[in-house]
Amino acid sequence: MEEVEGRRPATSDAGSSPTMHCNTCPGVKATSFCVDCHDYLCTDCTSYHQKLKITKMHTLLTGDTFPAGNPPKREEDKTKSIRKCSQHPNEKIKVYCQGHNTLCCVVCIMLQHEQCSKTYIPDIAEDFKTGPDYGKLNTDMQSSDQLIADSLSEIDKCLKAVGTLKAGELEMLKMYRERIIEYLDSREKELQAEMQQTHNEDVALLHELQKQLKTRQSELEEMRTKLKSYEDNASELFIAAKRTCTQLAVLQSSLEEITEKIGYRKYAIVRDTRMNTIIEDRTGFARVDETILGKLYYLSDTS
Repeated sequence: MEEVEGRRPATSDAGSSPTMHCNTCPGVKATSFCVDCHDYLCTDCTSYHQKLKITKMHTLLTGDTFPAGNPPKREEDKTKSIRKCSQHPNEKIKVYCQGHNTLCCVVCIMLQHEQCSKTYIPDIAEDFKTGPDYGKLNTDMQSSDQLIADSLSEIDKCLKAVGTLKAGELEMLKMYRERIIEYLDSREKELQAEMQQTHNEDVALLHELQKQLKTRQSELEEMRTKLKSYEDNASELFIAAKRTCTQLAVLQSSLEEITEKIGYRKYAIVRDTRMNTIIEDRTGFARVDETILGKLYYLSDTS
């Protein structure tokens, strides 16, 4: 016995035919068998089957011809589908609702699409296969295949491009950094040389003033020694003192000139305000161009 999918015959007494149940209504006794749908139907489903436009011409087996336990073997029909309804898993898709562009089972038709314009799928299946809609579907799928292939090729090109872009920009960044370091090293040497020159000039001047002061110190000591040597002779001391006054006046004038020159030039490194701004600004060294950042850049943009 071939079992209709989803419905097993109920056990019965020995010698009697098994009780078959409706494929649509669980637990309800079947009273007919649809040869076209290959389904067992209860009384209500049989009545509805005979009224529904798309099934009323189906062959129903009832009474003595009712296949209790031995349904007729299903003839192979390439126009019929074995796919199940997504809303009613026990039912097969048999109808196409044109109004809602939806695939339906018999239950869907009864509950949701009774008033819709619909077509029995086996009646239109063969024509659909050779018709324009199926041809367009294949053409659209081929177009999608080509689009995917072209897009994958484009992605490969983009992957290579972004790698080349990164390597190039990193090299530019490195060269820019080296140029800045070279400039800073050069500028540092210039500033060091300038400070060294100022230092040398100030040290030389201080040494010269130091030498002159020691000379004046020696001259002053010599004046003092001469005066002391004349202390035993008042007249000589007087003459020597007058001459020493003149010499001391000259020495004191010289000392004023020397002391006025004592000192050094104070200097300090004053940082360039522009460089200060760059240092304090986290993006001051360089930045990724924000006019491109975040924008998809297509290879076709280069053409």
